[in-house]
Amino acid sequence: MRVQYDAGTGDPGKKALWQGAALLGGAALLSKLIGTLQKIPLQNIAGDEVFGLYSAVYALAVMWMTLAAAGIPVAVSVLVAERTAQGDEQGARRVLRWALLLLIGSGLAMFGLLWAGADVFARWMGQESAAAAIRMSSLALLFAPATAVLRGDSQGRMNMLRPAVSQLVEQTARVAFMLGALLLAVDAAWSPSSTAAAVHGGLAAGALAGLAVMLIFAARAGERRPLSLSAVGLRKNYAEGGTVRPAVRPVTLPESRPALVKKIVRVAIPVAVASVVAPLFGLIDAFSIPRLLQEDGGEGAWTMTQFGVYNRGVALLQLIIMGAAGAAAAIVPALTTDRARGDDGAFVSRAVFAMRFAWWLGCAAAVGLALLAGPINTALFGDDSGTAAMALVALAAAGGTLQAVSAALLQGMGAMRAPAVNLAAAALFKLSLNVALVPAYGIEGAAAAMAAAYAIAALLNALSLRQRVRLPAPRAQLAWRSGAALAAMAAAVALAAL
Repeated sequence: MRVQYDAGTGDPGKKALWQGAALLGGAALLSKLIGTLQKIPLQNIAGDEVFGLYSAVYALAVMWMTLAAAGIPVAVSVLVAERTAQGDEQGARRVLRWALLLLIGSGLAMFGLLWAGADVFARWMGQESAAAAIRMSSLALLFAPATAVLRGDSQGRMNMLRPAVSQLVEQTARVAFMLGALLLAVDAAWSPSSTAAAVHGGLAAGALAGLAVMLIFAARAGERRPLSLSAVGLRKNYAEGGTVRPAVRPVTLPESRPALVKKIVRVAIPVAVASVVAPLFGLIDAFSIPRLLQEDGGEGAWTMTQFGVYNRGVALLQLIIMGAAGAAAAIVPALTTDRARGDDGAFVSRAVFAMRFAWWLGCAAAVGLALLAGPINTALFGDDSGTAAMALVALAAAGGTLQAVSAALLQGMGAMRAPAVNLAAAALFKLSLNVALVPAYGIEGAAAAMAAAYAIAALLNALSLRQRVRLPAPRAQLAWRSGAALAAMAAAVALAAL
């Protein structure tokens, strides 16, 4: 999908911008949904110990891939958009070239550190058997950074179809490889460590498939792109599906290499900080829960089994929060437009509606999932192990949806740092609660810590919102109605479950 080009102004059409954002957001949501749902057959076929190993190593791999990218794809998108808007195709290509060099270098460095330090990370987790899976997951760092840069370049050129297709192909290839490796490992009676390692090969397979798609698109675009930068040539290029550029190219002076690299890094750092915070909850659980269970006297295999049981509820919680975040992302452009126009009334109206939507969705999901934890656990995962923990994790849906929607509202206001800082504070709170509760109450303590941490994140975001915009205070009448409706829903669900 390409933007509609206005020859008079050079501005993209609003409809096309919305369509592009919806396409990319929908692809991201669908790919995450595929990735989350694949955890169910993984647990059903391989068991809780392999599921626990997979979940712990996956949290580590996501953090390392986030560090390797470090916000540079977003910087590429911004800088490429600036240069293509000015008709500076050579400058846009220089941004892409240097960003690729930066991320390929960082990917190789991160791969080397993760591969060489796999035994150390496994010991820090309290699970030396996780080393093989950590090494296998590190292979994705050879391909994922370059894929991220190419996607950023396409987004900067307002071509959302390429990264959307690449994301879906990447996730599909990852899940297909994972299921194939899983069936092979189970049929050959491999150990839990070897099975988890084989399954993590899907990360590299998916990253390679996503990169291949972007390279194919780039090759086709290169064949279609004309050499002429004349007005006639540019309009012909647009008609043939090439990259849109203004009819007249202004005279620009090329930036020095150090200046360009510095600009890329300067734009990337704020995004990188926010991106690194997102996987913190999973990483904190991966490094704290198994070790805390071991300190309480548990054996290595048992602790990983318990961690796998705990992640049953987490997988369902992620689906709920992901849905809320996807819905909230759809209102961010409208909020940004309201803020740019100075229309505080429209902004407040949208914000109130979004927060009420998050409250109703989150509370309904929390109550429903908590009451039906037993039947859902048995239906999806084959037994009722960890039902109490799943019910407690379900309560995090209320805070999680409020946190996701309020973070989108803050971003719509231009407050990019506040949601990341608040989530980081909540993650540290989660760690302290894990330390206090897991030795005494096991995975139920970790689940309670999850619910409390998301509630804190939502509260901090709400306070940040009230500092920036005058939101109406919650009304007692609305609170009573909400409580009555939730109580009626809970009673209906409880009666249906009998």
